[in-house]
Parts: sequence; C-alpha cells; structure tokens
Amino acid sequence: MGSRVLRSLVVLAALVVALAGCGGAPKPTPTPRKTPPPRTDPAAIAARSRVPVLCYHQIRQPTSADSAAELPYIVSPTVFAAQMRTLDRAGYSTISGDALVAHLARGIPLPRKPILLTFDDASAGQYSKALPVLRRHRFTATFFIMTVVLGKSGWLTRGQVRALDRNGMTIAAHTWDHKPVTRYTDADWRTEIVSPTRELERLVGHPIRLFAYPYGLYDKAAFAHLRRARFSAAFQLAGRLDHRDPLWTIRRIIVPELRGSELLRAIREDF
Repeated sequence: MGSRVLRSLVVLAALVVALAGCGGAPKPTPTPRKTPPPRTDPAAIAARSRVPVLCYHQIRQPTSADSAAELPYIVSPTVFAAQMRTLDRAGYSTISGDALVAHLARGIPLPRKPILLTFDDASAGQYSKALPVLRRHRFTATFFIMTVVLGKSGWLTRGQVRALDRNGMTIAAHTWDHKPVTRYTDADWRTEIVSPTRELERLVGHPIRLFAYPYGLYDKAAFAHLRRARFSAAFQLAGRLDHRDPLWTIRRIIVPELRGSELLRAIREDF
C-alpha cells in the first residue's frame, strides 16, 4: 500500500474517531412549528373578554344637592387620584379602546395587566380634574362624548375634545342627547348616531370607531345600525356579555368611590 493511500486512511480514521467523540454528524435543525393564528369566531372573542373596563362619569366634589341615585356616578377628584395611584402601584397598564377591540377581534397581544379606563357623557371635570391625573401616571383613556352638551356650562368644549385627542386619549361616540337606542325610530339613527359621530370626526380629524350605549342599554336591532355607521364595537354597562355578539356587548363596570383594596377587589370579582 502506497504512503499516500496510507496517509488518507489514517486521516479518515481520525475523522471517524473525532465525529464519534462529538456525538456523530450534526443533526438537522428541526423545522419550528407554526403557531396557528388566533381564532376570530364569537366564542374565541368572548373568551378573550376578560380585560377590566372601568366607567367613570363625573369627576367632581359631591354636593348636598346630589340625590342618592346620582352619587354612584360621581367620584371626587381626591378619590379619583387615589384610584389611579392604586392602579399604577398594582402594575396595571392602561390601553386604548381600539387596542382592546383589536385584542378581542383578532387576538392582538396586550401588555401585562391591561385595563381600559372610560369616561361617559363629556362633563367638564373629565378634562379639568381627570386629565392631569391621567397624564401624571402616563395613563390613557377613552372618552365617550355626548355632543348636545359641548360648549355648555359644566361640560366639555369642542376645543377640549380636540385637546384630549392630542393628549393621546381616544374620542368615541355616545349619541347626540343620550336617548337610549332601545327607543329609536328610523329617523333617530341619523340624529343620535350618524350626525354626532361625523361631528366628532370633524373635530379630531380621524374616524370614530367606538360607541357606548346610553345607560348601557341595547337591543340586537342596534347592531346592524352601528355596523352601517362604521363602528367596530360597542360598550354596555354591567350587563352580561352576549356570546353570539361579543364585540357589540363589551362589558364595563361603573366605578364608585372605592379606595385601595376595595377597588382592586371589585375589578377582580367583575372580570
């Protein structure tokens, strides 16, 4: 056997020994399994509907003129500030209404411990008292605006609505004069829904896609009208989620003057 052949055999044997000592030839990298896209059927949307949604109305000091029925809708500025501190210290991350709908409808991920803050009707304290607190905590919120009150004493101005939008808040629709959708005639849909929503769109310069039912009341006949008005979702109050139409019955809870652990307990128990 020639020396060249002998050297080749020695090199080959050494290579075999080396590969054996390293566990043999490298194994092929397994092809990662593709994660299936999130389901978008009503059952899957309903299953994702566990994000807390809080609803505020008036942020002001209660007075002796307020009736017992009105008090649950009033949170003093001091208590509101304490509630926001509680949420911040508990690690909640505020999200926009649009982000919540994207999560529900398409499974778009949300940050850890998400929570949606909403304000109904457009009372003045939402801008003068609530907005500075929200900005202090770098929180965002969604404001459902009733347009008939804009510019009147004790209510938001149109300039304040624009300022809320510029400050990263979401502007959404809440009818013209708070008439419940369960009492609408055919003409009411334009007066209460279409026209005020287009007014809000002109104010902020972009589409309005979210709606809140006055008094939280709805019926199934409203869903088709809201779709035609180009909404993507609607919010109720305290009622049960409709598992066949979850995007049109998103649950919220009204927040009374709860503090600290009481507020956190209410959130856990309701969502």
